Amino acid sequence: MTQSDYVTIMEAARRCGVCHKTIQRAIHKGVLPARYPQPNRCEIALSDLECFMPGQSPGHVQASSEQRIATLEHRVQVLEQQVLNLLNRPEAVTPRHPSRRAERTTGPLPRNLVSLTSFTRLHGVAETKVLTHVDISLLPAKRGEWTEHDGAVVTLALDAKGRNAFYQLYRDIPMFLACTQCPHGYLDMSRQNRSDE
Repeated sequence: MTQSDYVTIMEAARRCGVCHKTIQRAIHKGVLPARYPQPNRCEIALSDLECFMPGQSPGHVQASSEQRIATLEHRVQVLEQQVLNLLNRPEAVTPRHPSRRAERTTGPLPRNLVSLTSFTRLHGVAETKVLTHVDISLLPAKRGEWTEHDGAVVTLALDAKGRNAFYQLYRDIPMFLACTQCPHGYLDMSRQNRSDE
């Protein structure tokens, strides 16, 4: 036989359509003869390889079972890598939001809210201007369908933050009337609400 009548393990695996480890196992089991012309070089005779190739007996059974083993080994390696990737991935920190009680949007007007209409009249600001600012989200207002103690229906109301924003927006207009609670400090109102609870 000439040198061209021999192939390497990688070439043998390519020709057989199996993993190179399948060829190595077949050589180690003595199923597939091989020679070592150099310390780091293994060669298989093409004639021996033809007997080993799938579709040829007896090599077909051996190659297909070897191929199944090689496929399983490959899948195990992929799974092991996925497990390592998952273990090495930094934990995603999910931001925790403080739990808030759901705000009532019906029933009696909550103590922490004031009617936007009443608040607007109290401070002498044009209601159309205020409603425009609510519509464009310049003034934060709460929406709902509450009733005041006198039975009036309230659909827009201000909490402490909204009252503070109202003061900041309108305090410099000529017709603005300050009340006893102006300047409606957001933090002051929050503290007062907590003490009322």
